[in-house]
Amino acid sequence: AAGKTYGVAAIIVTHGESDARNAKYEDELRQLWQDYNTDLPAITAQKEKIQMIVSQQNSCADHSASALAQWKVGVDHPADIVCSGPKYQYPTTEGVHLTAEGYRQLGEKYGQVYFQRVILGKNWQPLEPTKVERQGPVITVHYHIPVPPLVWETRFEAPHPSIEEWKQGNGFEVSTSSGTRVAIASVAISGSALVITCASDPGPGARVGYAMVGEKNRMATPFPGTFRWGLLRDSDPFKGAGTGMVQPNYGVAFEVSVP
Repeated sequence: AAGKTYGVAAIIVTHGESDARNAKYEDELRQLWQDYNTDLPAITAQKEKIQMIVSQQNSCADHSASALAQWKVGVDHPADIVCSGPKYQYPTTEGVHLTAEGYRQLGEKYGQVYFQRVILGKNWQPLEPTKVERQGPVITVHYHIPVPPLVWETRFEAPHPSIEEWKQGNGFEVSTSSGTRVAIASVAISGSALVITCASDPGPGARVGYAMVGEKNRMATPFPGTFRWGLLRDSDPFKGAGTGMVQPNYGVAFEVSVP
């Protein structure tokens, strides 16, 4: 009646724990995006596609299918869906659900991603791996970095305190093609890449992951309070308007094959 228009610019999805073992989760997220983009424009008459912003769950199940899908869906459909990043940097109540402060910070991160992709029209992507290389025992993971340089988070305790092979990995995990854990001797930031030096050659078909295997005693520790986490982050100075807290982008949890 006022001559104004209405549209839906984006949908956020904060979900995935109950679908931790759902191998079809990425396809179902994509279908959900398609359903929104079919049903809502029929009501609003908008021409613009609706973005989907998905956050990654980091609590339920080792090698979680949903956690991997929440990152991968943005890689496979970069114009339509994006992963805002992990949630392991936020405080939780019992290892799964965030505290009120944690959800406020998550909302601010959603707002930042929304502003970049919808308002500014930029193809914002999270701190994510783009390519993996191996030369003997050395694995190099190349990264897309929203705001360089890469740095290590110093406020968190070291990941994998009870997994001897990965104590030096800062959240990274290496296994042979048969699934045997490979000891990590050191990890080092080298420009836009992360260099993992293993104690032995993991061989062809090995797997490299990050924050995909959890610790059973994680709830007993104070911060960040989830079960799977890592220390890699960028240098984004973004500060949430509500909490006033600086929110860099933390590395997404992933697992990929090594050439």
